[in-house]
Amino acid sequence: MYDLMGESKEDLVEQPLGTLAKVLLLAWSLLGMLPLSAMVVGYHFLPSSEWMSTTSLPGLGAGLVSAGLVLWLFLKGARMVPISDMNMAVGAVFAPIFGYLVGKNIVVIAGPMIFALVAGRQVELTFTVARADSDGISRCTSPLELEGLPLVFDTLCGVSEDFRRELEPGQRIVVIGRGTSLGVYAEGLRRIY
Repeated sequence: MYDLMGESKEDLVEQPLGTLAKVLLLAWSLLGMLPLSAMVVGYHFLPSSEWMSTTSLPGLGAGLVSAGLVLWLFLKGARMVPISDMNMAVGAVFAPIFGYLVGKNIVVIAGPMIFALVAGRQVELTFTVARADSDGISRCTSPLELEGLPLVFDTLCGVSEDFRRELEPGQRIVVIGRGTSLGVYAEGLRRIY
């Protein structure tokens, strides 16, 4: 059956499903980029060590599925738009890496971040110091690195030299701030004696 514009009913049904898929993919990408965006703005969110151990396998699974999906979308798009062999090789390498990070971030970090914003209260979570004597970089001076957390989310910036000087690898500290048992937006630190 055809409508007045000459399109079949099947074509009309595929359009909204394609739009729904695009909206879901955009939402998935934005949710996966939320943790990195928060870091750029200056919010220091730390997922709890317990949450990290609980979500290691689901995070890995979500990352791998997302990596496969992003690689498939890249290859599908590359067939529609001609690109050079060099761009194809670079995209084939970096598309799954990007997809993996987005998928894993959604499970491991974005969920606890949102939950801490919506239902958070003042909490104190315990972490283990990995390194307290690093010089840092221009965007992160006086860093304090913590054990067992994902790359980028394992460092607190701007920690006073006096506080860092008293710490050694393996020592436990308390991070105080708004959050839940899943993670905390760091506002303060306390040593455990």
